[in-house]
Amino acid sequence: MTTQRAQLPPEGDEDEAREVYARNPIRLPNYRLERIHVQQLNVDYVPPFGSGYARPLSQHRLSQLRREWEPLAVSPLTISRRPDNTLWVIDGNHRRVIAYEKGMSQLPAMVHSGLERAMEAHLYTLLGTVLGQTPWTRFQAKIVAGDETAADIIQIASKYGLEINGMRGYSDNVIQAVARCEWIYARGGAEALNWVLAFLTSAFNGERASLGELQLEGVFGFYLRYEDRIDRDEIARMLGAAGFNAWFDRSNSIWQRIDVGPRSNTYGLSIAEMVNDLWRKKGVPVKKLLPAWQASLGQFGSRYRDAPFSSHVNYYNRPAHDPAPQNLAAN
Repeated sequence: MTTQRAQLPPEGDEDEAREVYARNPIRLPNYRLERIHVQQLNVDYVPPFGSGYARPLSQHRLSQLRREWEPLAVSPLTISRRPDNTLWVIDGNHRRVIAYEKGMSQLPAMVHSGLERAMEAHLYTLLGTVLGQTPWTRFQAKIVAGDETAADIIQIASKYGLEINGMRGYSDNVIQAVARCEWIYARGGAEALNWVLAFLTSAFNGERASLGELQLEGVFGFYLRYEDRIDRDEIARMLGAAGFNAWFDRSNSIWQRIDVGPRSNTYGLSIAEMVNDLWRKKGVPVKKLLPAWQASLGQFGSRYRDAPFSSHVNYYNRPAHDPAPQNLAAN
């Protein structure tokens, strides 16, 4: 033990500590550890239950907490005290509800003061990943937090008469596959997402079946491989004339007979096959047909960025589409 202590570097003095802080200033959070009354807490829910960032309750998570509840093991909630002195849950909505059910009127909390609502939403996305928020609630939180990419995605979709809404239901002109839009934007930028949505709306006029994650990702794959070889509007008209069912049947046939990797690739490859079929009928030489579908995406240069992006969601933690009671005392 003596030898180990002798090998430790000497501790710095106070002057050195100030020097380190001057080089690397740290903004410490302004919060207090308090015991708060659960009946006083508010939740800034996502639409349609509000205009905020918090997901509705997960019934699975509530059931899990009921089974495993141990008052001594309850971690502090993360709370924002707004200028009007109201308290808003950033992290701990499920604990709030189960504590009330179990007869606990108070819970420990880290109560932040002076947070902007946008910062609340940002903290929500950072703190809530363990419980598997849905892509939609995470996207909505980014909107509230002022995320420029999320706002750009909304704007691009609106150009083509489309709404991005993960809770609107299965409707025409509504994209529920928000994670695929984010994925396309992360990998191909605004230009790629514009191209994909322009192509699909031109072909199918916002038909709901054409806006699924497989279709969005498949068209993105087609864009990467063949965008510089085709006329987008011409190919969109061809696909639209064939109809969505023909597109689906062709992609399903490819899935049964060829290994092309992810299922979404079959939708991109089926467009390429349909284009080549049409061009052969028109007498286009073989050397001018679209080339074989390449598995590697690294060859597509500036049109593709290998950006890290995860849209994984734990299925069992997806929320029910009913919010928690806002005012526990009234229930």
